[in-house]
Amino acid sequence: MAKKRRKSKQPTRKVGTRGIPLNAGLSPSEGSDAGSDEDLRAASLARRVRLYRTQALKEAADGRRLLGHSRSGADASMRRALEAAARAFWWAEDTELEQRQHELLHRLGRWTRRNLGCELSFDGKRYAQACPVAIAHKRFGNSVGYVGRHECSICGCDLSECEHIVGRSYWIRGGPLDRRACAMCLRMNCTHSPNRLYRVPVIRIVRDAQLHEISIVARPAQPEARLTELPIETAALKAALGPEFTVGMSVSCDKCLGDCWGFDGLD
Repeated sequence: MAKKRRKSKQPTRKVGTRGIPLNAGLSPSEGSDAGSDEDLRAASLARRVRLYRTQALKEAADGRRLLGHSRSGADASMRRALEAAARAFWWAEDTELEQRQHELLHRLGRWTRRNLGCELSFDGKRYAQACPVAIAHKRFGNSVGYVGRHECSICGCDLSECEHIVGRSYWIRGGPLDRRACAMCLRMNCTHSPNRLYRVPVIRIVRDAQLHEISIVARPAQPEARLTELPIETAALKAALGPEFTVGMSVSCDKCLGDCWGFDGLD
């Protein structure tokens, strides 16, 4: 019985953020199409989520450590932790990363409420909910309407006229070229080499924008374009807290003590 021939494994070229040498054997042509950029955008999103999650966990660890020494320091760290956790959640929205960030939000919110207490904000006239945990449970954000010019991040030309297509990636030299920022990282000072090719997506760079309007949308293009506070009617507080409530008194928020109260979206 003949033995099946085993295919020898060919060494795979790991491109990643290191790129490949220009004019190396079997290297792609400079400027050539490198396929869909979907994987690049997914990787970028995952890095952003990981960055904010790491920040949230570090601030939370500092908050717990400071609790027995400086209550104000602990409170400041935990508020920063909640803000970072909310940003991680917004970037992870509608992806497989979302649930972990949702759980982290509630875990940090619960610890903060139990150990430091939480109150509604009051500006002297009205109350509002400014907690990142509460705001993160609102499935909507802001979107701007504007008129402007879209510049291609690769060639610097008008995106409606150049050969580069949003949604595709291309093999481009690293580093700043022709007084333009590096196409890989959009910086003038970086470590990407002009002697290497990198697989980069096309980014819209907005120039000369004129703002026309701001709308509330279910899924903002910029994940962090969210509300900063949720106004609360004084009448609603009176109905909930009874005759002992007077405008100006501190009002405790206990939302994080229970289970998740669910998400609110646009009709």
